[in-house]
Amino acid sequence: MSYQFEQGESLADGVRQIAGHQVHKAIQELQDSESDRHEAIHEVRKRFKKLRGLIRIVRSGLGDDYSRINVWYRDVGRRLSRVRDAESMLESLAKLKQRFDDPAYVDLFAAFERCFQERKQQLVEEWIDLDQELQQLCDDLQTAHRQIDEWKIKGKADKILKTGLQRNYRRGAEALAELYVQPHDELFHECRKRSKYLMYHLRLLKKIWEPIMAAQLEELDQLNDYLGDDHDLAVMTTQLTSEPERFGATSDVDQLITLIGQQREELQSAGLVLADRIYAEQPKAFAQRLQAYWKLWQNQSS
Repeated sequence: MSYQFEQGESLADGVRQIAGHQVHKAIQELQDSESDRHEAIHEVRKRFKKLRGLIRIVRSGLGDDYSRINVWYRDVGRRLSRVRDAESMLESLAKLKQRFDDPAYVDLFAAFERCFQERKQQLVEEWIDLDQELQQLCDDLQTAHRQIDEWKIKGKADKILKTGLQRNYRRGAEALAELYVQPHDELFHECRKRSKYLMYHLRLLKKIWEPIMAAQLEELDQLNDYLGDDHDLAVMTTQLTSEPERFGATSDVDQLITLIGQQREELQSAGLVLADRIYAEQPKAFAQRLQAYWKLWQNQSS
């Protein structure tokens, strides 16, 4: 089943079907003994984020249940973040190596790749109960999967969606406006989270007008690439500065941080250009437009 609402299906049924599919796939990925554990954890964490995007768009319909469901999937995702963060450092370093391909940096990147590999392996070895924790998570997800059938979505579908869309879009626009006043890493991270949720929302609604939604999704994918890469580099900088003794010569650390700074400047600049366009509408107008598309689409199935 795809991550999309279907025409003629009630909103509540759509939410339960999509949520159930995501949890089912997460269980399968954790139980696959042949899969790489790092990749499996990465895929499962993505499914949790998609689930949180799903419940956010119907937040007003879930009522008091929203906070409980959101916190549960947020916390189980965080439990898996240690291994994934270590893998992200290696992926970010590979992108830096591709961007700065001057032969003068070959030894520099090779040295830091060894350091990040050692750090990743150390985290895995220290997490001695990883297999046990993954099995416990599978058991917890089996219970969570059964509970999805009990989710209730109360209210008119188009109004629930309009409220959820407007809330998240407004928060993204506000974070973007603040960035221009006083840019800092936390605000870029907030923009990243809001644009990611917006991307999930448009994926869910893609069929209401596919050509228009597909074009917007393409731009959102690009924005999330820019902001995601920037966030990973911010985390890498924190790692380098908080444990400098792990990474060898101070001059090497300073040189890598300089390269990171250049790359982040480019990513942020490109990201802001896209974000300005994506958040050009007023939140209410944006939500009302998609609400109108939804109503027309649903009426066509009658």
